[in-house]
Amino acid sequence: MGGTFLDDDSDKVAARARKEEEIRQQRIRDGTMRVNSIFDSQFNDDYFAKQRDAYSTYATPQLEDQYADAQKQLTFALARSGTLDSSTRAEKAAELQKLYDTQKQSVGDTALNYESQTRNAVEDARANLLSTLNASGDASGAVNSALSRSQMLAKPQTYSPLVGLFDAFSSGLGAQAAQERAASLSGGAIKPKYSTGLFDTPTSSVVTR
Repeated sequence: MGGTFLDDDSDKVAARARKEEEIRQQRIRDGTMRVNSIFDSQFNDDYFAKQRDAYSTYATPQLEDQYADAQKQLTFALARSGTLDSSTRAEKAAELQKLYDTQKQSVGDTALNYESQTRNAVEDARANLLSTLNASGDASGAVNSALSRSQMLAKPQTYSPLVGLFDAFSSGLGAQAAQERAASLSGGAIKPKYSTGLFDTPTSSVVTR
């Protein structure tokens, strides 16, 4: 008889434990569904694409303005030397265009990085919340955390301004101009490292054929 009572008690404890686990698992399922709903309703492909576009919208006008300034500086340098219609103009313009293309690609790559980083941050937050939910079984806590975390993730990003994208090119124009001007004034005693044609060089340094 005693053994039967003990067996009955053990069965009741086991049944209660199974019931409690079933309830816990149901809370986890409900919480998972609600957490996913919170994230999926806000963070979708359109949202991530907007993060990419937002950076492009921010950075592209800065790129274009600095490119326009560099073009002006090149034109002024060519005008000072009277080489606006020379092959030098085409060469330097091509050099500047290549630099512009590189910077434009960099803007595009950075925009894609912002999209990827945002997507990863969202999925990391979701995974952490679901991991905590599975460990605790606290659906309400997971939902509240998901709401709070999604609000933080949705805050607009801040970007660093684009600075000096064409400074090296413009500085190069100034440095080379100074070298060629010094060569011209020295009567050939000073020779520039190389000649761009942007500024007059001494007649003695010109090779005629």
